[in-house]
Amino acid sequence: MKIIKIPAKLPLYLFIAGEELVDNTFGEGLFFRQTWDSSIHQWVVLEEGWYNDELVGYCSAQINQEGLLGILKTSVVNLSRQKNGIGDAMVKHRLKWLQEQGVRTIKSYAWFVDGEVPAQKMLMNNGFEPRDDIRGYWNDHHNKNFPCKVCGSNCKCIARIFEYKG
Repeated sequence: MKIIKIPAKLPLYLFIAGEELVDNTFGEGLFFRQTWDSSIHQWVVLEEGWYNDELVGYCSAQINQEGLLGILKTSVVNLSRQKNGIGDAMVKHRLKWLQEQGVRTIKSYAWFVDGEVPAQKMLMNNGFEPRDDIRGYWNDHHNKNFPCKVCGSNCKCIARIFEYKG
């Protein structure tokens, strides 16, 4: 498994695969919205495939407040590769990278799905603690061009906010 920062000299098929993975999971346009935001840093996760490297995951992190706050943003693993440690590797990779950038506080958020937070155990195993639950979190952090994929423009989804305690 290789985790590669974007932009990199990646073949076009990997950029397309990254866009499809992110946009199919979170809504059309999110991949390129993150690409154009200079405060957001992106990585793709590749595994050696039969013919070429295969994109199996994507993740991003953001640095805000003049470098004091780091946020683990988007994280998605190809459905066929879930439960193989890829998500955990992406969390560890971004934590290390943010710490190397001198970030003092690191937070993450994760969505409730059917009343549970699937990413909670993984985040807590990596030193995060739950802090708060926010209904309609997508409304506060996205505009009308990128509505919630589940609810539309008036998001009612709940996100759990986590803070890294190391």
